Amino acid sequence: MKSTVTHFSAKQFAVLLLGGILLIFPGVLGSATGAHCIFAPAAGVASAHIEASRVGVEILQQGGNAADAAVAVSMALAVVYPQAGNLGGGGFIVYRSAEGKNYVLDFRETAPAAARQDMYLDSAGAVLSAKSTLGGLAVGVPGTVRGLFRFHRRFGSLPWAKLLEPAIRLAEEGFMLNRYVSRSIRSAAAAFRKFPGSAAVFLPGGKAPEPGDRFYQKNLARSLRTIALHGERGFYRGEIAREIVKSVQMNGGILTVEDLKQYRAIEREPVVISYHDYRIITVPPPSSAGVVLAGLFNSLQTIDLGRFPFNSPQYIAFLSELEKRYFALRNQLLGDPDFIRMPLEQLYLPQFAARIVKQIDYRHPVPAAEISAQNLLGSESNQTTHFSVVDPAGNAVSMTTTLNGSFGCKLVAGSTGILLNNEMDDFATKPGSPNMYGLVQGRANSIAPGKRMLSSMSPVVVTRHDSLIGLLGSPGGPTIITSVFQVLLNLIEHRMDLQQSVSAPRFHQQWLPDSVEVEKNRFEPAVLEKLKQWGYHIVQRNHLGDVEAIWRKQGGWSICTDYRGNGIPAGY
Repeated sequence: MKSTVTHFSAKQFAVLLLGGILLIFPGVLGSATGAHCIFAPAAGVASAHIEASRVGVEILQQGGNAADAAVAVSMALAVVYPQAGNLGGGGFIVYRSAEGKNYVLDFRETAPAAARQDMYLDSAGAVLSAKSTLGGLAVGVPGTVRGLFRFHRRFGSLPWAKLLEPAIRLAEEGFMLNRYVSRSIRSAAAAFRKFPGSAAVFLPGGKAPEPGDRFYQKNLARSLRTIALHGERGFYRGEIAREIVKSVQMNGGILTVEDLKQYRAIEREPVVISYHDYRIITVPPPSSAGVVLAGLFNSLQTIDLGRFPFNSPQYIAFLSELEKRYFALRNQLLGDPDFIRMPLEQLYLPQFAARIVKQIDYRHPVPAAEISAQNLLGSESNQTTHFSVVDPAGNAVSMTTTLNGSFGCKLVAGSTGILLNNEMDDFATKPGSPNMYGLVQGRANSIAPGKRMLSSMSPVVVTRHDSLIGLLGSPGGPTIITSVFQVLLNLIEHRMDLQQSVSAPRFHQQWLPDSVEVEKNRFEPAVLEKLKQWGYHIVQRNHLGDVEAIWRKQGGWSICTDYRGNGIPAGY
């Protein structure tokens, strides 16, 4: 098909129809705060990179289903979005079948068998923060490849090897670097130089590649071919496994071949949240998303949120105080359900949510230091990536994966081309001390061999009257939860369309540090001043979250990627 370009003057977007795939490119004069959205009658993908979105739609057009497309998109992101897309990390999938069955797969990383609770403390008990973020000791046992393989085996329809072909091609033949990925590589250059193998991949010729350069990853292409041929065994056994372990151990880590062999992805019971006539389907621990989102939405059912004008001081103050309390519970009580007992039944109760709401006087914020799980009960750089896929039959995949920090621990495993995670920093390396996201967590999330670290990843599928209505998620560490929460509120409570919902200003409160983060230049000065008068500490951030979403629209789907990131939607 001959390419055609159409220009929309209202938003200054260029739309390209290529091989039947509709893509959208933000124009030079495009709105600085407008989500990038298309309408697709049949199917589509919202992801963090144009190449990955295009790959997903190509797989759908070749007869693949949403599960097939999700595998292909995830593998492509490992190539074109290396700061977060990955083979050496982990994540969560929420899947909704066309028949209405819900499925959650946990392929979160685990602590190696030799991990110890005090492994990041010096002899005086002080935290050695670099050890949990940079180099081999920061690496958790990766889960992505086993998770994708198990998901495909259960729900895929096309051959596994076919789904890896686009990623292999992108790694072998290269792709044009955009400004976002180029800038991310440049920001990590000093860390890459500590590891010759990483520098060889990301700093060719000794310097960071520029936007528009063609970026090649030949070693990664070879590893992808091995995984295409041998499936999960190609990663968890054999040459790739040996190279990963050798590289980790040479750089101070404790990962072993046996750790890789023993890793398991786990099917878990979905958390289903009722809000008005909607059902929000998401993930349970070791992600904190289900618990926190359930608490937030249950709390809102006990009040009339409409009495607070949208993004007024009252609205921001009330929701911030609510978020503060649920993050206190998250940070002190939640962890890996295979290792600890959590009072989940109590946390999900509507009566508990009502009690939380009664504690809030939004004009008088309670200091975070005075809020604890005990008195509430009465006795996650932000380099994650999310994508959403819907196919013509109505199957839907909402998937979030991560390396934790941007480019994980910055270590490329030997000659594999595979970047490894620094997920061990998501544990409470020392209960009561902040991690790289400023989260202060308790003993429930302390380190133990084989344990999964607590996560904020929040892939979500939404139904109404038992019909699929949408799916979304976001990167952003702890801001994932509040970004997803606020976009859902905008859609359901405030009746915004998807573009408005994703584009709207965001704020965030996570208990500690005790501040309300707001997006810079997105809120009226008078609103922020009133919050300060009431005693709120306001911190301005450039952006919060990066939501990739699909929502039902008459005759098809609205497919949106957030202006805060660099994603481009695709559909047909």
